[in-house]
Amino acid sequence: MSDERTILLIEADESICDEIKNALADKPIRYVEVDQATDAVMQLAIEGPDAAIVAMELPDGGGVELLQNIRDFDKKIPIVVIMGEPTKEKIIAAKRARAVDILLKPPNYERLAQKLSNALWLDPSLIKTAGEEELDFETEMKKRKAEMAKEEAERPTEEAIPKGAEVLNVNDLMPGMKIAKTLMYNDVVYGDKGQVLSEKEIKRFSRMGVPEACVYVDEQLKKKLELKKKQQAQASSIRTDSSGVAVGAGSAPGRPQEFAKVKRSSVRVDVELPVVIKRKREDGIEETIDGLTADCSAGGCALLTAIPLRKGEEIELNFELDEGRFKMHNIKGLVRHSMRRFGTDDFPHRNGIFFTSITERFRENLITVLFKLERENKKMEDERRARYGYGPKRRYRR
Repeated sequence: MSDERTILLIEADESICDEIKNALADKPIRYVEVDQATDAVMQLAIEGPDAAIVAMELPDGGGVELLQNIRDFDKKIPIVVIMGEPTKEKIIAAKRARAVDILLKPPNYERLAQKLSNALWLDPSLIKTAGEEELDFETEMKKRKAEMAKEEAERPTEEAIPKGAEVLNVNDLMPGMKIAKTLMYNDVVYGDKGQVLSEKEIKRFSRMGVPEACVYVDEQLKKKLELKKKQQAQASSIRTDSSGVAVGAGSAPGRPQEFAKVKRSSVRVDVELPVVIKRKREDGIEETIDGLTADCSAGGCALLTAIPLRKGEEIELNFELDEGRFKMHNIKGLVRHSMRRFGTDDFPHRNGIFFTSITERFRENLITVLFKLERENKKMEDERRARYGYGPKRRYRR
């Protein structure tokens, strides 16, 4: 076909390449696709394309240098530049290369098709008209910055604990408590004032990995529920012998008492210990990063990291509990969620981890260690409260 054009498409993202082809599907175009900067100039010399679409981020880098090499080789070829992370250096390089247009990823495909159609099939004198208004790169940057500023302004901000409410560990919540405000922020769950927590909602919070909830506490209701739990524990410890006589709590004098076993598997302990994390990035490269173990339970832990972990990815953990006496080495885990924490620079991301490789025997040993740490923390808390007077509840991490 006489008016067929050749376009050199330098882009590693196959989805973007497909979208560009769809946008120009009505034009007679032959594409020469390249995903490495090192092959681009060679293909330019071999194919002699009529235009080039150049991505600034390529697997082997070299976006800025690549533009300069293309322009040095061909002074007149129309170039459209697309970039994912705009920097001053990239923008200057694109302008020096006299790019037909500069677009941010994902690019405006309709605009890209229009620019290339004008450059390849229209007479240069017809490309611009007196009344045409073009959206240049700086205008688009300002627009995107304004949108980002608007999103930041609309993002919920941290609120103080409402008057009359207190922050409790999710494992310490009891059905019947009232949630304080409509907000989930910084790992603290708030809800509508007057909304009563149910056993189902408390379990949902626990599955989400949220450690704390901001609740209003009704003292009379709290005492009533504590009494009910105590009665249930006593009832569960009563059993009958072969003759149908009850033994255990409340049994006849002289018979041995049996007490309900404490459910220790739900214990979640604040630890704040250094951890080494082994993971595989999306590009398949294995890496090792440092972080902190914020808290730990028999089923998983919360990790604080400098970068967010991907939901659903498998990682390997190495840390130690009980002052190094209990070693959590080569523990495999699954990332359940990752949330951004504000107000900290070192480890701004909190990630909920579910242990996938520990055996039941190891889990029982872990429960014993966590239960021991929880009792020690409680003892230290009581001693400090007795020494310094009444004050806010606080866990002293080990």
